[in-house]
Amino acid sequence: MKGNVFWIEQHWTLPPDHLSIVVGGILSSKIRNWKIDEERALQAEIRARLEVPHRRAREIIRRGGVQIAGKVVLDPGYRPKIGDPVIVNPEPMKIRTALRKSFAEEMKILHKDRHIMVVNKPAGMLTVPTDEDEQEICLLGEISRQLRKEGNKRPALFVVQRLDRYTSGILAIARTTDARDHLKQQLKNRKVERRYLAISQGRSKLDEGVCRLPLFEDPRSMKMRLARKGEQGKEAVTRWKMLELRGEHSIIEAHLETGRRNQIRVHLAAVGLPIIGDSRYGVSSPWISRPALHAETLSFSHPITMQDLSFQVPLPQDIAQAWDAIQPS
Repeated sequence: MKGNVFWIEQHWTLPPDHLSIVVGGILSSKIRNWKIDEERALQAEIRARLEVPHRRAREIIRRGGVQIAGKVVLDPGYRPKIGDPVIVNPEPMKIRTALRKSFAEEMKILHKDRHIMVVNKPAGMLTVPTDEDEQEICLLGEISRQLRKEGNKRPALFVVQRLDRYTSGILAIARTTDARDHLKQQLKNRKVERRYLAISQGRSKLDEGVCRLPLFEDPRSMKMRLARKGEQGKEAVTRWKMLELRGEHSIIEAHLETGRRNQIRVHLAAVGLPIIGDSRYGVSSPWISRPALHAETLSFSHPITMQDLSFQVPLPQDIAQAWDAIQPS
């Protein structure tokens, strides 16, 4: 993944408007190409052009089946520009293999012992599969594959925290039920320090603050939003601080006291500092096509030895390049 679009070094020969590809004597897919003539989310574009359900359009994109201007784009919310050339392979098995290789190269194991693992997750990768994306390449599955290659026939892995698909950075995984329970208790007692960095748009009268607005999951859109009067919102607390300002953009440091889904993205938008590249809660950006949000630091006590552990990873290339591209006013 390079620049500000998730992509892989994989290029297809530009076919006519559609070209049947036969694999093993069986008609397996149709590669299509066209140019964008309407501004809309990539998922909506694929759904309309291929006349497939939203779920199928999202699956084609997330499996690496769509190229925009020669680059494979994995974000269904990405908004291509009018005139951009599009190539679609609805059954991109070779692309999936390349995607797995790309994730494997970027995914770094920072710590591993009999009880826990600490991993640097690349952006674009699910932490665990969901009901809608059960066939997707995910962090837990790839770690399990690695452990099996090392001789662990049935590795046990337990997720105690998650990162959004397009959020990069550090998270911990338990390898035993005891470790899982201890880590969950630390999270519940707010003993785990999680520091995130984000690029936000907008100005605030304050240099730092605490957002305590409860969050609610909308049952229709499945989006997280601020709870309204009468709704059973969940407690959510985010501490934030402005580290650097460039014109209308800033580097924001955010600390989670609770861990609700999409919490930082919703809370920063609520305080007038929406994250750039976030097509769901923030603002679009010419510099990056995914939320510019990175889990930079994770500190906690080892669940068995009680040793204090702290891990830190730098900003990934796409966020660093986006910040470099923003000129001071």
